[in-house]
Amino acid sequence: MINLVGWGHNMAFMRYSDWWRMHRRMFHQYFQPRAVPAYYPVQMRATSVLLQQLHKSPADFVHHVRHHAGSVIMKTVYAYDVNPNGDRFVELVDQALESMRLVGTVGAFLVDYRWFPGANFRSLADTWRKDVEDMKDKSMANDFVEPSFVSENLAKTKEIGMLENARQLEIIRNTAATVSVVLSAILAFILYPEIQAKAQAELDTVVGSTRLPNFDDRPQLPYIEAILSEALRWNPVVPMGVAHRSVNADVYRGYYIPAVIGNAWAILHDEKDYPNPLVFDPERFIPEDGKELQPYPLAAFGFGRRICPGRYLALNSAWIAIASIAATLSFSKAVDSEGSILEPSDTFTDGFLSFPMPFECTIKARSSQAQVLIESGKL
Repeated sequence: MINLVGWGHNMAFMRYSDWWRMHRRMFHQYFQPRAVPAYYPVQMRATSVLLQQLHKSPADFVHHVRHHAGSVIMKTVYAYDVNPNGDRFVELVDQALESMRLVGTVGAFLVDYRWFPGANFRSLADTWRKDVEDMKDKSMANDFVEPSFVSENLAKTKEIGMLENARQLEIIRNTAATVSVVLSAILAFILYPEIQAKAQAELDTVVGSTRLPNFDDRPQLPYIEAILSEALRWNPVVPMGVAHRSVNADVYRGYYIPAVIGNAWAILHDEKDYPNPLVFDPERFIPEDGKELQPYPLAAFGFGRRICPGRYLALNSAWIAIASIAATLSFSKAVDSEGSILEPSDTFTDGFLSFPMPFECTIKARSSQAQVLIESGKL
């Protein structure tokens, strides 16, 4: 089904091969840890817009979080400035993302096994493939005016026949990761107000109230870092992982390695490593005397050589967003017209990609000073 929809040449779904390694090397060059600080200004500007949108129209917070993630990706990959008041490219990414959410889970459609008479997967695939192709084609329609990942590799890709795949990259996967983590953090702030209060206290001490957090503050904000890690663990964006497996069963140093598919959700909710795994608890990742730290949730990004190469960019986008919204805004449970509290659910969508189930919340500026900071757009 992945091939029918048009995702077959996306690096995340390719078979391990020389072709895949070529893509991986090119991507790693621009999104490795030493390279991603170049994108800090883009992420800071996008976060400033996010704060303004959340304050102006809080009911549309899910749309704003998606817009924030999409704007960072489109700027870094294509040097394209997303329209903050609504953008066709972000809409296309959302539509293509939905197709990936539904078809990415192995076995979700009978075509993953064999032809099955009467199945409707072909008509669904045709519809979703159009969304994927529109996203790829329209994103390259304009001339490049600024350096970007694609523009700097355009000559190379023409020479080695990789232009089509360079267009695809991992836009959807990285956008989804940022969106899922930020929405999970917002949901946690509502369900666990004491966590929000502790995060805000740390930010007040380190950053103060006259500016927004920046990446230089990150080493001094361990609790914000722990919230990011716990959001990754609590709801991994790709809970069942990308459907790769060992090519063949093997034995390594006496260990039998079957040809299986990794299950990120099961790994990150194993009670032996993460006691009370369904509870959102950033303290898991805070070092204390005599306390054993719980494992960093790296499985949220895949395994081994197939681990997501865009994870550093996605994590940075999520970190600056979480730090900034906690510094300037307060999140609480929504109240209906009769004054009754609307209890949000701590459940998540199923499918290849996972996000919090739709919920409502109240979003307000923490103070008049925070409101001025949001409206001024100071970085």
